This record gives sequence, C-alpha cells and structure tokens, in this order.
Amino acid sequence: MRVMGKIALVTGARGGIGTACARMLSDEGAEVFRADLPHDGDERGGNFLPLDVTSAGDWARTVAHIVDRHGRIDVLVHCAGIEGSHERGLDTTETDWNRVLGVNLTGTFLGCKAVFGEMLKRKEGSVIILASAITDMATSGALAYGASKAGATHLARSFAAIGSQDGAKIRCNTVHPGSIRSRMSDSMFAAIAKTADVPFEAIEARVKQAIPFGDRGEPEDIAQLVLYLASDESRYATGCQFKVDGGWSLKSAG
Repeated sequence: MRVMGKIALVTGARGGIGTACARMLSDEGAEVFRADLPHDGDERGGNFLPLDVTSAGDWARTVAHIVDRHGRIDVLVHCAGIEGSHERGLDTTETDWNRVLGVNLTGTFLGCKAVFGEMLKRKEGSVIILASAITDMATSGALAYGASKAGATHLARSFAAIGSQDGAKIRCNTVHPGSIRSRMSDSMFAAIAKTADVPFEAIEARVKQAIPFGDRGEPEDIAQLVLYLASDESRYATGCQFKVDGGWSLKSAG
C-alpha cells in the first residue's frame, strides 16, 4: 500500500496507460479520481469526472470537486493526450497543429496551473506528466505530436522550479513511454501502415527491431514508474525525465 490515503487525479483515464495508472494507484491505497472526456454510458457519481483538458473552467470544476470532498489533491497523473495526424511534417495542417498542441501542451499547462494552486497551499504534492520517448528524436511525421510532448517536458521542468520555491516541495516529473501496447500507438502504426501500403504487422515488426529489448511494452510498465513517482519514495526526485522504452532511445534517432 505504497500510496495509502493519498488523493489522486488521473486524466486520460480511458486510455490504456491512464487506466493502468488509475488501477495501480487504487490497488496501492490511493483514493483515485478518474477524468476523461464525457461519453454516453458514463457512470454517474462515483469517482469519474468529465474533463476537457483544454478548458480552464473544466479544470477549475474538477479540482474544486476533489478539494471539496477531501480538502486537498496529493497527486496529479496527467495522461490525457492525442496523437494527431501522421502525415509527413510539411503536410501538417494548421488545424491539426493547433488541435494537438491544444490538448497535449495547453492542456498540460492548464492542469498544472489548476493543481499547483492547491498544492502550494500545503507546499507538497506530486505531479506526473506523460510525455514520450520521441522528445529526444526528430519526427519527420507526427510533427505536432513530437513538438507538443517536447514542450510539455520543458513545462514540467518549469513547474518543478515553481514547486521548489519558498520552502515548498512539490515534485513535477515526466515519464517518457516508448512503444507501449495501447490504442494510441496502435492507431499510429495503422496510419503508417496505410500510408506505406503494408500490413500493420510489418510496421510493428520494424518497430520491435529498433527496440533493444525486442518488444513493445505494456501499460503496466508505465504504471509501475508512476506509482513510484506518486509515492513518498520519490520525495527527492523533481524536474526529472524518466524513460520507459525498452532501450529504444539508446539506438534510435527517429
């Protein structure tokens, strides 16, 4: 029970990684609020909260709801994100660019701003932002996605600096998944396969060949690291970038 009694908010909770993080934190003793875009058939009440991460108003309502119930937020795990277009860089449209950066970068800014406002009252807490292993690679395709995740990484370091001022100890770190089995990465592979007119399996096999460990990871591989960063075990880690990519970034330049 490594996060017993902590109050946690997980965004993008319907995604593979978000779901795994929410489940693991809950299993380890946290009270977890799961947030995502509203959807028909959503459970009413309970710990699911509708949240559009591009809306400052939604963030304010979400944080206020949790604080009204528990008086605080101890952990934010920001998994919400979209991949955007997979076209080559020069074919990226302004519409796609704005949409991806709106969710992945502006959404991260609004979330950090809203949650830090509460955490600074107690001068403690942990914010964990899901970035990507491609932040260190060139991306001739999915240009907006790569730029948004690199921007979110810099933003996290800036909030880490804010969280260490005036005696506060609010941690802010990024987790950089490699190729994880999830809806998002499967969608990326499918789009690339369609463009190249080859089977999905051919693209997946090529990616696996580029990974020293020879396989894709699982959402639980990311959730394990998130659990560490959410727990008091990571009390001295802030402004850090943690890669979980099977060694992919050791040999790949994108």
